[in-house]
Amino acid sequence: MENTNITIRNMEDAADHMLFLLKHLLRANAIIITVNTGLSEPIQKFYNHEDKLFKETDGILLLENICQLIIGNDNKSLHVMDTHDHPQSPELEFIREQGVRSFVGVPLIFEDVRSYGTICVMDQTAGEYSEDDIRLLYALAIFFTYLIELEQKTDSAEQRIQSKVDLFTMLSHEIRTPMNGIVGMTDLMMTTEMNEQQKYYMEIINESNTRLLEFLNDVLEFSKMDAGKMDIEEEPFDIISTLEETIYLFSTKALEKNLEMILNTDSEIPLYVLGDAQKVRQIIMNLLSNALKFTHEGEIFVELKLLPARNDEEVCVKIAIQDTGIGIEQDKLDLLFNDFTQVHDKSSVHHYGGTGLGLAICRRLIELMGGHIEAKSEMGVGTTFEITLFLKKYSSLPSIPFESDVLAGTNILLVDDNQTSLQVISSMLQDWEVTVASTQNPKQALEWIAEGLEFDLVMIDKDMGGVDAITLTAQMRKINKHKRLSVFLLAPIGTNLDDDTKSLFESVIIKPIRKLHLLNAVLSLLKHSKSQE
Repeated sequence: MENTNITIRNMEDAADHMLFLLKHLLRANAIIITVNTGLSEPIQKFYNHEDKLFKETDGILLLENICQLIIGNDNKSLHVMDTHDHPQSPELEFIREQGVRSFVGVPLIFEDVRSYGTICVMDQTAGEYSEDDIRLLYALAIFFTYLIELEQKTDSAEQRIQSKVDLFTMLSHEIRTPMNGIVGMTDLMMTTEMNEQQKYYMEIINESNTRLLEFLNDVLEFSKMDAGKMDIEEEPFDIISTLEETIYLFSTKALEKNLEMILNTDSEIPLYVLGDAQKVRQIIMNLLSNALKFTHEGEIFVELKLLPARNDEEVCVKIAIQDTGIGIEQDKLDLLFNDFTQVHDKSSVHHYGGTGLGLAICRRLIELMGGHIEAKSEMGVGTTFEITLFLKKYSSLPSIPFESDVLAGTNILLVDDNQTSLQVISSMLQDWEVTVASTQNPKQALEWIAEGLEFDLVMIDKDMGGVDAITLTAQMRKINKHKRLSVFLLAPIGTNLDDDTKSLFESVIIKPIRKLHLLNAVLSLLKHSKSQE
C-alpha cells in the first residue's frame, strides 16, 4: 500500500501529490507536470503507468513541444484525440514520433495571464478524454496556481517585512551615531561653567536627546516584533535581583521628584528561574518610566508575588507596579496597549510626549513569554499594572537563605511617615518573627521611648515632614540616657551623607529596601551587640 501521509512543505511536494492523484483518477498511460515560476528551480514530474512511453529526457522535449502548442492555442487546454488525424505542425510531428497518439494539455496560468507550466496526460493509443477528465485537470491546475500565488505573496510579504526591519536598523544606526556624539558633547558642556540661561538651554538639548534615543529604540524594537524577528531567551537568572537592580536605576529620578519608591518581594520566590532577564528588565523599565512620568507626588510601589504554578516544573510570579499618578480615564483603558496610542491629553502644565509604543511593546514581549498584563486606573488616584509571568523552575533554593524565625525575640521600633513603606517594612520584619512597633508619628515614637519601652533597634526614615532623622535620633538618645539606642537610617538611594551624619547611625539602609540587605544588617548588629555583652 502506498504512503498516503499528506505533507506539503513546498511546491515540489504539491506536484508529487498532484501526480499521485492523477495517476489514480485517470487511465492515461503517461503524465507530465512542469512548473517554472521564475522564483525557484523549475519543477518537472513524469509518470509512466505501464509501458514506458518516454524517458525523462524525452519527456522534457515532449513537454516543450506540447507547451508550444498550448501557447499557440491562446493558452487554452488542448485535446488531441489522434495525432495522426490532427493538422500538421512541427511540434505535433515530434510528439507523434515519440509514440504519443492522444493527449490533453492544460496550462497553468497566473491571474495576469502569464503561463508558468503545464499539466499533460497522454497515451500510445487514440482516444477521447471525457469532459470530467478535462475538468479534473482544470480544477487541479487552478488549485495549483492558487498555491503558487499564495507562496509568492507570502514570500513577497516576508521580503517587505525584512526590508522594513533592515531599513529601520540602518536608519537607527545612522541616526544613533551622530546622536551619541551630540549626547557626549552635551554631557561635556554640562560640566563647564555656564550661566542660568545657558544651563536651561543645555537641559532642553539633553532632554531632547534622551527622547529621540528612546524613540529610536522603541521603533526598532517594534519593527522587529512586527516582523516576528524577536527571540525569547531561556537562561537562569535571579528575578528578585533583576527587579531590584532595575528599580534602583529609577530611584534617583524618584528622589528628584520627591517620590517614595517602595519595593516588596516574596521570600518564597526561588533564587533562580529560567527565562529572558533582559526582556523582563525591559518591561519593568518601561512601566517604571511611565509611572515616574505620570506621577508628580506620592509614591511608586513595586511588588513581586509568588502565585500558584500550573505544574511542578514552573514558577508563576506577579509583578505589580502601582503609582499615585494622574490616572487614566476608564473609557481609554482598552486603548492602552494599542500601537502608537497616547491615552493622555496634552496638558498646559505637563507635556508627556512619547511614541505610544512602550506599552504595546511590553504587551507583546509578555505575550511572547506566555504571560499577560492588565491595567487598573482611576483618574486622580493612580494606575496599577499587573504582569503575570510563567517561568521555568531552575533552582528550588529560597530567595533569602535563612529560616523564617531568624530574628525571633527581636524588638524593633520603626518610624516612617509613608504608610505604604511602613507596612511593607513591618511585614518584612514580622516575616522573620520580629516584634515591631511602627508609627508614622515621630512624637509617638518619642513617647514610647519615654515610657521605657526597650528596643533592640530603631529604624528611622530620613525625611518625615517637619522632623528629620538626625533630630529625632538625638531626642531619643537624650531621653534614653542609660543605654545607647542602636539606630538605622532609612535613606533613599542617591542621598548624599557626610561622614559626621553617617557616624550617628549604626547603619544606613538604602531605600527601596532589599530584603537580604536589611536582614544582614540586623543580624550583623545583633551579633555585634552580643559580642559586646
